[in-house]
Amino acid sequence: MEYPTNQSVLETDFYPYLQKKLEEYTDRLLAMAQLPLVLTNTDLKRLFQISDSTLNRLVKLGDFPTCWYGIRGHYLRDDVLEWMRKSDADGFREQMRLLRSL
Repeated sequence: MEYPTNQSVLETDFYPYLQKKLEEYTDRLLAMAQLPLVLTNTDLKRLFQISDSTLNRLVKLGDFPTCWYGIRGHYLRDDVLEWMRKSDADGFREQMRLLRSL
């Protein structure tokens, strides 16, 4: 009976998995870099894959970035991406649940 070596396990299992994850990460970074500097409500709905009503609830959350130069429905891309990086998914779900109950 032949047992797989560490090298063969790495080559058959880990390396392809790592390659796939790196490609996915690269694709996400490229997609973010191609976003316009100022995001509209339409851009946000497409980015988050949400409806108008969900976007309205999201914008009403206290920690969502403010409108760009006070222009309603326009948000600075870097502010939105930073908000996404520091957002807590569980906290967001709880805030959305509370908003729905209003």
